Amino acid sequence: MTATAAPRVRFPGIASQAYEHPAAQAALTAVHKAKGVDELLKKLTGSTTEAALRMHHLASAVKVGGTQFRGLHTLMSEAATTLDVAEPPELYVSRGAGFNAFTIGFRRPFIVLGCELVDSLHEEEIRFVVGHELGHAVSGHALYQSLAWILARVGVSGLSSVPGAVLIAKGIELGLYDWARKSELSGDRAGLLVGQDVEVAVRTLMKLAGGTQTEEMSAEAFLEQAAEFELSTTGMKNRVIKWMMPSSTHPLLVVRAAELDRWVRGGEYGRIVHDGDYPMRGEPTSVPSQLIRTFDNVRHTRKLKRDDAGQLTRDGFVRRSFGRDPE
Repeated sequence: MTATAAPRVRFPGIASQAYEHPAAQAALTAVHKAKGVDELLKKLTGSTTEAALRMHHLASAVKVGGTQFRGLHTLMSEAATTLDVAEPPELYVSRGAGFNAFTIGFRRPFIVLGCELVDSLHEEEIRFVVGHELGHAVSGHALYQSLAWILARVGVSGLSSVPGAVLIAKGIELGLYDWARKSELSGDRAGLLVGQDVEVAVRTLMKLAGGTQTEEMSAEAFLEQAAEFELSTTGMKNRVIKWMMPSSTHPLLVVRAAELDRWVRGGEYGRIVHDGDYPMRGEPTSVPSQLIRTFDNVRHTRKLKRDDAGQLTRDGFVRRSFGRDPE
């Protein structure tokens, strides 16, 4: 952060509902309703499973702290301060994670950053990633992300030693992957609340999609791709094709960028950052109140007109120019 950068806003007592994407909440509800999911979670979230995950990273990765990756340690501390997290999760840097990051664990989740990611991103872009993963941890996503992580690596057949787990897992696998994709939208919102720079957030997603040669890419064109994608998936046939496309446990990156931009343009981000209007931990958040917020967000987005930043395309996608930090 430069000396002239504005101080970041802190959000005392902020609840994860402030940044949870409605699609992710709906998908998680569907997972909860799947028959046998609670029993499978009990079988897989024992102390030995989490201990094995932690020991694996203690043995094969670098644990971030005051004497190792001090810059990342500072970023995590600042992110935790922004989201009012008293005890931030442990942070590791791993060569095995590649150009990626994830949050894993059950009772004490921890965050893993791939060394390629750390080497390729600027400080503010890493801040967005750290905030994204911290959002997952605060929201309790690590529990289900860990289950998806296990299923992705050992497969359903690999659970044969757990009585009844194979049949149960087959029934929830697709729903779990659907939620895992949509939960990334919530993580992106948390990352933006931590970094508080939408240009950096979109540029980071663009780098994840196309690499680090940002001089050869345009964030404006990247968002136009998202608008083109949405326009091409209207109609039942095209929507079926859209959902049949392979996307693993992460949604398409252009869609993530557009969803984040839509959240900003709809006004919800501004209400949190500039007005301090957000749900607090411990406050009941009813479904109707969440629907009202979502409806107001969409309605506001559709009313947006051309302004100095650019022009609105279909359903809130924005075409506008973004600056680029000096290389």
